[in-house]
Amino acid sequence: MTDLTPIIKNFGHIKSVYNTLLAESVMSDDKSKKELFKSYVKCIAENEILKTQFLVYTNIEQKVEPDVPKATMFVKENIDLFSKFNKKDILEANTKLINLEKKLFEAKLYDGKTELYENVSTLIFTNKTPETVDTIVEATSKVVDYIVNNKSKTLTEAIELPNSMLSTMMIDKYNEKYASLDESEKKILKTLIDSTDDEKKEVYSSTIRECITLINEKLDTADLNAKDKLLRVKDKLLNDKQEINEDFIKNISKLVELRGSLKEN
Repeated sequence: MTDLTPIIKNFGHIKSVYNTLLAESVMSDDKSKKELFKSYVKCIAENEILKTQFLVYTNIEQKVEPDVPKATMFVKENIDLFSKFNKKDILEANTKLINLEKKLFEAKLYDGKTELYENVSTLIFTNKTPETVDTIVEATSKVVDYIVNNKSKTLTEAIELPNSMLSTMMIDKYNEKYASLDESEKKILKTLIDSTDDEKKEVYSSTIRECITLINEKLDTADLNAKDKLLRVKDKLLNDKQEINEDFIKNISKLVELRGSLKEN
């Protein structure tokens, strides 16, 4: 049996595993995986410790600050947010996320932005003593180096798909799927789509390829009006740069809805 003790201390790795789960659920339309991810979101929304960890890790992962003193202060202020929590309580909160489905973590290699996650974890769990000063300084330096060298994500125009291509039933299903989430959970869900760019791009490009294949199949039998709409959508898909941006969840959702509509109609 895999020893999950190192993972319990590393919220970043836990988050990465669930982000991969979400990508897989979108790609395969696996309801059980979607429900599991929804449970993960709910746990974060309802637990102050988990919510703080999520926001701190996200803050650091997304921060771009070339000024070293400012980056250092940013790291310190984020880590200081954990001073009000008992380390035992943090571990118990993380364990709840792992216990939602232990097999996920037994099957995944302990990697995923390993160095950054390890250093943030070190800063959270290392008590300040004369003996640990070097450890804290070293971990802080590495996190600061990540922020200083981090790059802003390039934003691109979202794909605009004609409403006529999306069935009302599919839209209703999508809305119903997230209807039970409150505004806090929805905000977390949106931010959670921060798995590696390679993982997101694979989901995005695979869904585009599938949509294009379905469009090609329909072009043979479509009338002139429908063919014109299909060709316009296909052109959008073919010219999409497939760059990962902040609208990823909205764009991939549109693609999934389009795929469902093309399969049903």
